[in-house]
Amino acid sequence: MNNGCILRIVLPILCFIRFLSLTRLGPQGKHISSRGNQRVVLLVGPHKTASTSQQRNIIRWIKSDNILPGWSWPAPAIDDDGFCGARGKTLNNRPNIFYSYITTLYGKGEGFCVRELYEKRNLTKEDFINDYEQEFRNSWSEGNNLIIASEAIDMIITSTDLDGGLLLTRILHGMPWNSHDTPANKLEGSNDDITVLVNFRAPRVKHLISMWHECCMDDISFQDYLTISVPRGPDGLRSIDSLQLVKVFLEKGIHVTLINMAGVSAQGYDISAVVACDVLNANCTSNMTIIGDDISPIKMNSKYRSHGMTDDQLEMIESIIRNYDCNFENITQHEKLTILYPDELINSFKECADIIPSDRILTRLELEKKLSQIGSTFERDIVQEELRVNS
Repeated sequence: MNNGCILRIVLPILCFIRFLSLTRLGPQGKHISSRGNQRVVLLVGPHKTASTSQQRNIIRWIKSDNILPGWSWPAPAIDDDGFCGARGKTLNNRPNIFYSYITTLYGKGEGFCVRELYEKRNLTKEDFINDYEQEFRNSWSEGNNLIIASEAIDMIITSTDLDGGLLLTRILHGMPWNSHDTPANKLEGSNDDITVLVNFRAPRVKHLISMWHECCMDDISFQDYLTISVPRGPDGLRSIDSLQLVKVFLEKGIHVTLINMAGVSAQGYDISAVVACDVLNANCTSNMTIIGDDISPIKMNSKYRSHGMTDDQLEMIESIIRNYDCNFENITQHEKLTILYPDELINSFKECADIIPSDRILTRLELEKKLSQIGSTFERDIVQEELRVNS
C-alpha cells in the first residue's frame, strides 16, 4: 500500500479496497535490494501496451522536483547538433532513447539516427554502447534508482531464442555492477536489484488488433495481416507474448512485476499512474492520483481502423490466444513474481482446465497457424452472417 493511503487517513475504507486490488502472488512485502532501496526498473513493454505513454509521463515526472525523487532516466546527454531533429537540445530526455541501445546489443540498430550520428563522428558501435553503460554507472554511483525503458527488450523472446539467450546476457552485463573493467572499478549491486515490469494487455484480441494498427493497417487489411503478414514472420506474434517474457526473466532469477492492464482499466486508473504509484513508490492518493502533479497523464499512439470482424470471430480469436496463454498458468506462484490487479488474469487461467490436451496450443508457431486459419474464413463468415440477418 503506497504512501497515499497513509496520508489520506480520512479515507481508510478506500485505501483498504485499493490494497486488496494489489494482490501479490508470492512472498508478501516489497522487494528490497542489496543497497537498501536502490533499484533498477526495466520497462519492457511489450509493444502496444501503452509503453510510449508510460515513458513520456515518467520523463516528465522525473524532471519534477518532488514526484519521483531519487529516480533517473540514465540516457547519455548526446548533443546531435540538429542531426536527429533535437534542434539544439540533447537526446537523453526523449522517449524510446533506449531503443537504439537495446537493438545495438541485439546486433542490429544501424539504421537509427543516433547510430548514424556516431558513425558520422567516427565513433564505433562499442563507443555507443559504452556511453550508455557509463551513464548507468554514473547515475547509480550517485545513489539514484534507474529506469531503463524499451519495448525492444521483447526481442529476448525471438522464435530462435525463446530462453533470452545472448540479448538478455548483454542487457544484464550492462548493469552498473557488471559493466566494469577491473575489480577496482566494480560497483556495489547485483541482478537481485533489478525489477522487470511487464504489461499484460487484455482482451487479448485488442492487443492483436493494435499490433496490426502499428505495423500495416494503411497497407493491408486485418485479414491479410493474419493470413499473410503474421505467418510470413519471423516473430509476427512476439509482442503479444507477455507471459513468455515474464517466464524468461523469472528463469534467470530476476524479480518481475506483471501489470494486468484489464484490471487497471476496471479500476478506472491510468496505466502510467499505476507504474508511478505501485512500482516506483510515488506519493499518491487512494484513487491513483499522483500528489503534486496537476497535469493528466499523456496518452500516446491511439489508432483506429475497422477490422471488419464479426463478434463471433473476435471471440474465436480471443479464445485461441487465451489457449496459448495457458502454457504459463504455473508462473503465478513464482516467488519472484508480483501481479498487480490480477483478478481477470487469474480467472482466465481457471478456464485452462477445460481445454482437452489435444486442443492445447503449445507454441507461437501453432498460434500463428490457428489465427491464420481463422483469418482465411473471414469473408465466408461475414457473408453467412449477412444472409442470416437478411433472412
